[in-house]
Amino acid sequence: MKPNAKLSIILPVFNGEKYIENTINNIINSSYKNLELLLIDDGSTDSSYEICKICAASNNKIQLFHKKNGGIADARNYGLDHATGEYIAFCDQDDEIDCDMYQRMMDRILSDGSQAVLCGCYRKKKNGKKIIYERYEDKIYNKEQIKNELFFPMMFRGFEVYTNKEIIIYPTIWKCIIERKLIIEEHLKFFSFVSHEDDLIMMLQLFLKADQISTLSDILYCWNTNMESETYHCRKKYHDNLEVKQQKLTNYIINEFEQSGIQRRIISEYNYVQQCHNVLALLDNLAASNKESLFRIVKRLKREPSVIYLQITDDIIKPTKGFIRNTLVIPLVRKKHILIAFLLNICIDRIRFWVEKHYIAERIERMLKKR
Repeated sequence: MKPNAKLSIILPVFNGEKYIENTINNIINSSYKNLELLLIDDGSTDSSYEICKICAASNNKIQLFHKKNGGIADARNYGLDHATGEYIAFCDQDDEIDCDMYQRMMDRILSDGSQAVLCGCYRKKKNGKKIIYERYEDKIYNKEQIKNELFFPMMFRGFEVYTNKEIIIYPTIWKCIIERKLIIEEHLKFFSFVSHEDDLIMMLQLFLKADQISTLSDILYCWNTNMESETYHCRKKYHDNLEVKQQKLTNYIINEFEQSGIQRRIISEYNYVQQCHNVLALLDNLAASNKESLFRIVKRLKREPSVIYLQITDDIIKPTKGFIRNTLVIPLVRKKHILIAFLLNICIDRIRFWVEKHYIAERIERMLKKR
């Protein structure tokens, strides 16, 4: 591969008029110059498309596409179909990158001859404080190491058996640069079984198909969470047919496990972990938007396949996060005390809300007194 290979950066755009211009400038001003930026307007109803048109007209590295709204997974796949670079990267419309991020990552992937490279990322608080979200070691992973040291920690994140305290892995695509040849040959693409899980499927495919991946210890990507962002709106749609969507996602992942020759014991463990997550997600959603009577909720929970599965499954691996839910809510669900589990979950949410509200009120009061 030539030393200055072309990089295609895919940026889905949806109603991001407040921050899209800054994100575009952030990417275009990157120290890596051999790049193209693909702006995929996903049916914006604000002025995002007009802003993108002005930016594209002023820089020949920018290509602008407009399509009917189909969601972030569909927009990313559209970008993959139109990318021309040897390597592919992704960015969200309201995030930030270090000016040397793509240069460092491209230098590494080209020198190592890897099919993908990953870097660390952080979240920025309103006061400017940075919180590390993902962290990696400086390392080259072969196929077996990818499975054991990247794939399993990502799929079983937060569970003791597969946790490596030196790295933090989440299924996010924006911290990656991927060889386009691998994407084409292995037919990698985004799916959206559950509204905000499209990254998980792509990362799963990448870790199972790649023969070599490099990682950087540098923290180079900044994830900003905005109430108006596409990701946020995806999470608000999370409720719709949740049980069906979660089961479809679980079935897809288990099928990928089986095709990749992963041991049945590990598949059983993952199925258990996923069912635990499904039950907690269901309880969370019911507590957050309860429009049903408690009687109907209990009947619905008892019909949920995740609950039935938990009744007959031994505790194979022990969670290390979410102490109250892992020690109280899940055991209650497993013993069919569904109503108590549901009410406890509501109490946890209400207490957290009260504490946060009380804490914020106190801070405001202190600030006013200082004036």
